[in-house]
Amino acid sequence: MEKSVERTQRTVIRLLFGILLSLIFFIAAIWGGHDLYVRWQEKRLVRRATFDMEHGNERDASLAARSILEMKPSSASAARIMAQLGERVGERSALNWRRKVVQLDPHSVDDALALVRCAVQFNDIPTAERTLAEVNENLRNSAPYHEASALVAQFKHQDEKAETEWNEALRLSPDDKSFQRQLGMLRLRATQPERRAAGEAMLTALRSDPAQRSAATRALINAGVTRKEDPRKLLELARELQAYPEATWNDRFVYLDFLHGLQDPQFSAYLTELEKTAPTKASSLAALLSWMAKNNLSLLALDYSKSLSAESLQNWPVPLAIADAYLRLREWQNLEALTAKANWGRLEFLRHAYLARALRAEDKRAAAEHEWSAALKDATSSESLVLLIQPISEWGWENETTDLLWALSKHPEKQKDAFMALYQHYAKASDTQGLYRVLVRLSELDSTNLNVQNNLAQVSLLLNANPEEARRSAADVYHKSPANPAYMTTYAYSLLTQGNAKEALRIMSSLSEEQLSDPTISAYYGIFLAATGDEKARAYLDFGKPANLLPEEKALIDKAYASLDSRSRTR
Repeated sequence: MEKSVERTQRTVIRLLFGILLSLIFFIAAIWGGHDLYVRWQEKRLVRRATFDMEHGNERDASLAARSILEMKPSSASAARIMAQLGERVGERSALNWRRKVVQLDPHSVDDALALVRCAVQFNDIPTAERTLAEVNENLRNSAPYHEASALVAQFKHQDEKAETEWNEALRLSPDDKSFQRQLGMLRLRATQPERRAAGEAMLTALRSDPAQRSAATRALINAGVTRKEDPRKLLELARELQAYPEATWNDRFVYLDFLHGLQDPQFSAYLTELEKTAPTKASSLAALLSWMAKNNLSLLALDYSKSLSAESLQNWPVPLAIADAYLRLREWQNLEALTAKANWGRLEFLRHAYLARALRAEDKRAAAEHEWSAALKDATSSESLVLLIQPISEWGWENETTDLLWALSKHPEKQKDAFMALYQHYAKASDTQGLYRVLVRLSELDSTNLNVQNNLAQVSLLLNANPEEARRSAADVYHKSPANPAYMTTYAYSLLTQGNAKEALRIMSSLSEEQLSDPTISAYYGIFLAATGDEKARAYLDFGKPANLLPEEKALIDKAYASLDSRSRTR
């Protein structure tokens, strides 16, 4: 009996163990199957997104990449696609995607160099230089590495180094026409006529290559505009550019610009040609209407819009282009009618803003404030704030623009751009307190930036805000780069604030006459000379006085003149 019970127990145990083992295998099979499914979906969607990008369908490519990231947030392939899409449209979030790719695949040199190129595109040179420095020295002897190094050097206007890097890239990859184009563009901006001619020859030769002709022609046109070359010659280049099968609408607008500016008889015919083809795509139609409005042809744009179907006029971003035309013509009632009951979807904040603009012009203050509040409520993302800032600043709404930039500065991916725009705004307005607020934040973001640290020290001393720390910072920056005239001036001023005018002059004495010809530096040199009673100060003060100075700096100049006048009277 006992043996029978034991056999039964062993049978039950074996059965339970078998069930448990089967359950484990079942779960593993499901998990493995799920993993295989995710990997299959990832590969499928990456192929789809790549195809969409190649055919200019950025929207579907983005949807495919985001679908991958929902299933697999650690997908480096999806992050690469998001980065490429951001780079195409100039969206700074591309940098964050490139950083994510490098984090996911830290051993990929290609991805590291892609991050360098992206950082240069969005003016983040510290990131570019840091990433380049982290590339393994054994892997630096490659054309892409020298390409990335050249781009960084070009951005820093180190043209000789950039040319060396492009030549090395070409040595390693002699058939790469894009490197030839970059070298040609670099030489085209040289001051030496022979180098400039060599660059022009390189780009002209590349115009016979279908893959390079558009970029090479654009570079020749841009250089010609900069150097104010014969517009008829540039018109011919623009004509050829817009005729290429791969020409963009921007290329067509370049040609239209030349025809319009030269009052060429072909202008009307070409504009009519564009009017016939533009309605096939909403973005092209909106771009054409915007071009007309910006070139004082708003009436023509609105007249043309009357010939279009209602469906065409409702497709985004056409309503925005129509709104701009009404705004430029100051047709406030029509602008109000267009925006009052419309629905601009995810860009409702822009509709509220344009409606607020019309209502303000019509002196409907309460309604205008209501619409502006609605615009602010809807514009919460960094993307929406950037889109809102552009028209608001063009309208001259300075207070609103400043508030939006401070709101944008709270978004990490846009902080630096927001603070630089705020800096330019406060500098233009000669607002020293505003500059101080911005510089404090910029200093927190990048404590290694000597220009920021120098400017913060200077403004702090002018405001007498934390002067001891400002003097220490001025000295530190000066000793790191003692030949920089701006750093020398700030350090010298910090010495003057301590009553040490003679040492301030000693620091400034190494400046050349050419460096002293900078009006701002000349003003400070005059201030230092006046502090020692030297009458030579007047010439430097006179020369520096018209400079774009802050109110506190103008007060220093007035004080210097008063000191000199007082000394003259007592002699």
